[in-house]
Amino acid sequence: MVQVDVFWAYGWGASLAVAGGKMLLAEKKPFESEFFVKTLLFLSLFWAPTGMLLLIRHPSWETMQVAENFSSMSEWLILAFGLTNITQGIVGFWVGLKLLEKGHHYLAHLNWLLGYFGMFFILLYGWDGLGYDRFLYDRDMLPGSPAWTAGAGTGGTVMGALSSLVTLLTSGVAITLYIDGLWLIPPFALLVCSWFRRNGSELSYVSMVLKYIAGVFVLGFGSAAVSAVCVAYTGEILGVANNIARAQGLAEANTAMHILSYFIGLPLSFALLYALVFRPGMPGHRLLTGLTSDGAGRSICIQPVRLQAA
Repeated sequence: MVQVDVFWAYGWGASLAVAGGKMLLAEKKPFESEFFVKTLLFLSLFWAPTGMLLLIRHPSWETMQVAENFSSMSEWLILAFGLTNITQGIVGFWVGLKLLEKGHHYLAHLNWLLGYFGMFFILLYGWDGLGYDRFLYDRDMLPGSPAWTAGAGTGGTVMGALSSLVTLLTSGVAITLYIDGLWLIPPFALLVCSWFRRNGSELSYVSMVLKYIAGVFVLGFGSAAVSAVCVAYTGEILGVANNIARAQGLAEANTAMHILSYFIGLPLSFALLYALVFRPGMPGHRLLTGLTSDGAGRSICIQPVRLQAA
C-alpha cells in the first residue's frame, strides 16, 4: 500500500545494513561497497516493481481506498511512490550504518523493526482509526463492487473482520500479493542470511529466517497492535467517538482530541513495550540480538571496524 510502503522500504534497507554488519563497517567507502550496491539493486529490481504491480492492478486497495481507480491518481503521486520505494530504503540503510558505526548494535536492530512497526500501525489503525477496515476491503472481489465506505471492510465487528480476512486470502489482491512474495522474498532472504553467515553467525539459514519472521510479525506486528489499542483507548478517554461512526457522520468528529490521542497513546505504548519487551534482557532484546550472535550467544558485530590504509 502506498501509505505503508515508505515504512516497509525503510525496514528493508535498515535490515540489509544490519546484515552487512562488521563487513560493511570494514569498508572505507560503504556506499561504494557490494553491500550498498546489492541493497540498491534489491530495492530497484525486486521491491519497487512489486508495489507498482499492486498499484496498477488494485489501485483502490493499494492506496488504502483513497483512489477510485488508477487514472484518478495524480501522475506526481505515482512518480513519488516509485521513487520513495527506493529512497526510503536508502535512508533506512544509511541510518542503520550510522548506528553500527557508533557501536549501537541493538539500536540498529530496532531501526529495521521501526520500519515494520510503522507499516503495521498504518495497516491496523492508520490516520483515522480505520486502517484495518480499509485493508480488509477489496472492491475487485466482485465486478462492480462499490467504493469503500467506513465499515465496508468489517461491518465494525470482530466476526466481520475475521470473515473479511478469510475472503481476502483468496481475492485478486491476495493473488497479486502471493506473486509479489515469490518475486521479492527469496532474494531478500538470500542476501540477509548470506551476509549474516559471512559476518560469523553460526545460525542455520532456516533459523535466521524464522528469527527474522518472528521479529517482523511477533515484535513488529505485536507492537503495532499494542500501540493501536493504546491510541484507541486514549481517544475514548478523551471523548473521541467510535471511528466508524465518526467517518459515517453519525458522531461528532472531535478531530483535535483524535489527533491528541496519537500524541498521548503512542508514547504510552512505547514505554510499556520497552519495559515488558524491548528492555535489555527481555524477550524482544534477546530475539533481535540473537540474529547477529555466534553459537554461544555473543554479539558478532557490535564494535565498528575500519580498514586502515597501508
